[in-house]
Amino acid sequence: MDVDHSPFLRLRGMTFVELTTVIAIIGISLATLAPSWSAMVQRNRVTTSAHELLAHLRYARNEAVTRRQFVSLCPSIDGANCSRDTRGWHHGYLVFEDRDGNRNRAPDEPLLRVQNKAQAGIRLHSTSARPAIRFRADGAAWSTNTTFSVCQGLADRADSNRAVILYGSGRARIDRRAPGNRAISCG
Repeated sequence: MDVDHSPFLRLRGMTFVELTTVIAIIGISLATLAPSWSAMVQRNRVTTSAHELLAHLRYARNEAVTRRQFVSLCPSIDGANCSRDTRGWHHGYLVFEDRDGNRNRAPDEPLLRVQNKAQAGIRLHSTSARPAIRFRADGAAWSTNTTFSVCQGLADRADSNRAVILYGSGRARIDRRAPGNRAISCG
């Protein structure tokens, strides 16, 4: 009986040098990808929070028009009462029918939506003079224009921060810059 000693049938392993070279290449690749992956995740968290706020502003405006009644948004720590803290929107906020128009929720005013605390590390604050937003029955939010700054932590990172800008007309939009082409302030 002839035994075929074909070179294709021989098993071959890796040498130690080949194995360490492959591991080194994988390690270098991961080391260069990890920071950019982390930055992308942070940008996505900020963008998601900005879009959630924009959706709630649009919802509140729509409800004010539909109900022909004041509808307000305000920051809230407990999910039931307004905190009036312009730098605390990331703790959560309320959308409610504001029957007396005072931008502060009373126990008899219907709660329409509750936004829970933002993702870890997200900071959300509004223009200092606007501790609450009130939409009128015509959809307007007259007082002063409001800018919400949405940031990752306290860092002023221009590449990931977003501004949600609300005009007196009730229209809102998201931008990478604050009004006047200014950088978004998060501190």
